[in-house]
Amino acid sequence: MKDKGIILRKFFITFLVTALFVSGCSSLSTLESNQVQNQKKVDISSESGLHRFPSAPVKKPGGGKFRIAYVDINPYPVTGSMLYYVIENLKQDGWLNYDSLPFNADNVDAKALVDWLAKQDLGQYAEFNTSTNYYLADQGEAAVAQSLRKHVQNHEIDLVFAMGTWPGQFVKKLNLGVPLLVYGSVDPIGSGIIKSATDSGDKNIWAKVDPAAFTRQLQFYYDTIHFKNIGMVFNNEIIDSIPDYEKAAKANGFKITAIKIPELTSSNPADIRAYYANLKNIYQNMIQNDKIDAYLINTNIITDDSKIKDLFSIFYQAKIPIFVQAGDNFVKNGALILLSPQDYIGSGAFVASTIGSIFNGAKPGNLSQEYVSSPYLSLNLDTAETIGFTPSFEMLLSCEHIYTSQKQ
Repeated sequence: MKDKGIILRKFFITFLVTALFVSGCSSLSTLESNQVQNQKKVDISSESGLHRFPSAPVKKPGGGKFRIAYVDINPYPVTGSMLYYVIENLKQDGWLNYDSLPFNADNVDAKALVDWLAKQDLGQYAEFNTSTNYYLADQGEAAVAQSLRKHVQNHEIDLVFAMGTWPGQFVKKLNLGVPLLVYGSVDPIGSGIIKSATDSGDKNIWAKVDPAAFTRQLQFYYDTIHFKNIGMVFNNEIIDSIPDYEKAAKANGFKITAIKIPELTSSNPADIRAYYANLKNIYQNMIQNDKIDAYLINTNIITDDSKIKDLFSIFYQAKIPIFVQAGDNFVKNGALILLSPQDYIGSGAFVASTIGSIFNGAKPGNLSQEYVSSPYLSLNLDTAETIGFTPSFEMLLSCEHIYTSQKQ
């Protein structure tokens, strides 16, 4: 017979989760809709020499619409969701006009979203174009650079929206002479995109900054489960925020077992199989030889959701908790917890306001770049039970997403 305490715990958690589902805490669908409609716009603050600029819709001087080019890396649910809320907030601000986006906010292909927008009549202020919508990993730097330069020379781009570190660095090097807005870069300062949080170093460049976001994230994970040795596999120290994580490790006295591997860029099936086979071997070695007692899944390590459960099962068997750097898709597929340092709705409002100010004539380098998001929490209750972790009442109440197969 099962222990009475376990039965009571399951009953309590099931009861609470049911209540949370009924109230809407475990799903963001209703909450997000209300927040987008009621979001108070973020002011472009006047501090450290920066100025406040208007961001309300205005017509483009000389006629026509403001044209936005989009540069990303590849399909990735995290950046797709981030773009989704920028677009929704541009709509709320009046820059774009459409009925509704035909996409799931939690699983968006950014390029598909921009292609859809390019085919719509978005009103009199701004527009997108399929020919200025790029995935660097698919199209290659040379082709994207040639296309961007041509469109800029033909006066067909008013702003380049770069999503992530690689796109931000890439577009900056092109020196196109049009405003560059960088969003989704883990460390735009360390990666050389901007000079500092208060000075981009270039009047034509702006990047959203939260300097301590990932230090706070790992601190939360450590406070939740006091691990001694957390494993990480990463492609790039800056993109994966390794220096910030090392700060948290030094402050708390735990170890990071970090292994760097080349990024998967090939679409060849044999290369993909070899990549994931190698990753599986690394995971097994981390558990058996390095004796990790926690793992953090870094950005862009697993890019195929269908691979997640099989790879994560290695950790489940050892009762090792899996934390997430970015992406609810990992929690949905079995990771324990995501404390996201990115509030996509609030950050989306901040970025949308910045775009509006640029279209009103502000120089990107004169606008505030720093925005500290309100973090949100996602939890996989089934995984918690599998590894023997009992979430606190406060944690359950604080969550935005609770994933569970238990019938409600």
